[in-house]
Amino acid sequence: MTSNTKIVKEPLNNRQRKIFWGLFSIIFFVNVYSNFVDNSLLTIFSKPLLMPFIAIYFSATWKETTENSIIYKAMMIGFFFAWIGDLYMMFRSDEEVMLLALGCFFVCHVLYIIAFFFSGVKDKMMGFLFSFVVSVIGLFIGEHIASTHSLMYAPILSYSIIISVMFSFAVIRIFVRKDKWAWFTAAGAFIFIISDIMIGMDAFQGYEISHAYIMITYIVAQLLISRGMMVEAVS
Repeated sequence: MTSNTKIVKEPLNNRQRKIFWGLFSIIFFVNVYSNFVDNSLLTIFSKPLLMPFIAIYFSATWKETTENSIIYKAMMIGFFFAWIGDLYMMFRSDEEVMLLALGCFFVCHVLYIIAFFFSGVKDKMMGFLFSFVVSVIGLFIGEHIASTHSLMYAPILSYSIIISVMFSFAVIRIFVRKDKWAWFTAAGAFIFIISDIMIGMDAFQGYEISHAYIMITYIVAQLLISRGMMVEAVS
C-alpha cells in the first residue's frame, strides 16, 4: 500500500467519535470564549484539557511498529511539553514564566523536528538548504519581535530558529510523502508560526491582539500537525 492510499485508523466508532469530538469542541469554544471576555476562571478550567484530548486521540489511533516507534514517542513527548507550555502561558504576564513557557515549546518543536526527520525528511538531504533559508527568515522575524527586550532577546531568537526549522521539515515532508497528510502537517506548522507571531506582537511590540485569536490558531495548528502525522500509524 502506497503512502497515497494509506487510511488513518479511527480508534472510535461513530457514536464514540461524536462524543469525543463534541466534548473537545465544547472545551475549545469555552476556552475561546474565556479569552474573548477575559474570564480567567474559564481559561484555567478549559486550557489544560485541550492538549490531553489531542494526545489521547493520537495515541489511540497509533499502531506502534519498530519503524515508527521513535515518531510516536517524539510526538507524544512533544504534546506533553506543549501542554506544560500551555500551563505556563496562562501566566505569561510574568516574563520569567514566559521564559519557561518558551523553553517548553522549544523542546516541543525539537521533538516535532525529530518526528518529521524520521517521517521521511532524512531521505531528502537537499532539503536542508531550504531549512537553512527558512531559519534565517525566522531569525529576522524573531529579531524584530524581541529587539526591545533584553531578557527575552536570545531565547526568542533561538525559538524563532527552531520553529522555522520545524516548519521547513514539515514542508520537506510534503515532497517525501506526496499525500494530503503531509499538507495537513505543513499547514499546521505554518499556522503555529502565525500564532506565535501574534503572541510576540502582543507581548513585546504593544499590539493588542485578542488571546482568543491566538488560541484558535494554536489549537488548529496542533490538530493539523497531529492529524497529519497519524498516517505514520499505518506505516
